[in-house]
Amino acid sequence: MPDEIPIQLEVIPGGGKYLVKAHPDEEELIREATKQLREKFNAYKQTFSEVNLSDEDILVMMAIDIATSHLKLEKKNDTIPFTTKIKQLNDELKDFLKEE
Repeated sequence: MPDEIPIQLEVIPGGGKYLVKAHPDEEELIREATKQLREKFNAYKQTFSEVNLSDEDILVMMAIDIATSHLKLEKKNDTIPFTTKIKQLNDELKDFLKEE
């Protein structure tokens, strides 16, 4: 994208800094996502403090959690079955109207 600008953000773990290129309109969204990741990381770290997981293990668990949530949303928002059924009903209605 030609309108991309580098945005420097502190991202987990350990306050590492990563350069993210994004459209200026997405800066606030990226900052919110970063905040949520940091909060999720801290929550996992606290929940599993007795197990003494590495930061990498926590990140893997977060990735699985986020990917699962993403897939659930994709399936929830899958409109193909509805579109197919509407097309079928529309075809049936056209056929019915032609008969009369």
